[in-house]
Amino acid sequence: MSYKRGDIVLVNFNPQKRAQEVAKIRPAIIISDSELNEILDLVTVVAMTTNLIDDAEPLRIRITKREKLQEDSDAMIEQLRSVAKSRIGERLGKVSQEEMEKIEEGIRKMLNLG
Repeated sequence: MSYKRGDIVLVNFNPQKRAQEVAKIRPAIIISDSELNEILDLVTVVAMTTNLIDDAEPLRIRITKREKLQEDSDAMIEQLRSVAKSRIGERLGKVSQEEMEKIEEGIRKMLNLG
């Protein structure tokens, strides 16, 4: 499987170590560089949830249903995580350039990158 930046994929986040950490099999957005994803055994993702919170940008970015993503979901910027490729399953779709820019802005704010 190819791991491309902006792809929405199913990720197995189990086992959960702490209550604050995301768990179960759920969609996530690949945010790591596509070229690095070909080299490394890890891929960095932002987990998604169907528990929607309106007007929560920059920490929640709304992603509307598309392709195989069956429900509107929020990208949870605070749930940024690198996962082994073996945790990644089916590709569900892709985010738009505008959505990726919002995700990038949320990550910059969360990590105080200016």
